Amino acid sequence: MESFLMQVSVYQNGTAIGTAILEHLDPPMGVAFGPFSPSDRYDRDQHANTIEGDYIDDKGQSLSVRAEQHGRLNIASIAIEDWAAPEIGKQLTVWFQDGGDFVALFSAHDGYKAYYAR
Repeated sequence: MESFLMQVSVYQNGTAIGTAILEHLDPPMGVAFGPFSPSDRYDRDQHANTIEGDYIDDKGQSLSVRAEQHGRLNIASIAIEDWAAPEIGKQLTVWFQDGGDFVALFSAHDGYKAYYAR
């Protein structure tokens, strides 16, 4: 099986608030997600949609995502889940707009290929 990981940086108004490894997919929904590593500029109260399992608000509208090899990604929404427990941690979820970038970026991902090979 091919291993596929995409590292992205998350920004708010040009300031990096963290990075994430997008390693999991929901192909029919055009969603990619994975562990989020905050920078020192990250503030869970300002940036996280969900804190300790409680939905706070849609904070993703002020955020953007860039992949070094692809530039700014065309996304519909971003969500950060923040749990203090290290076994759960923090997670970034990215919903891609209209699927175009999603297909171009993830068509080689094992999860994508397995879903569409059915």
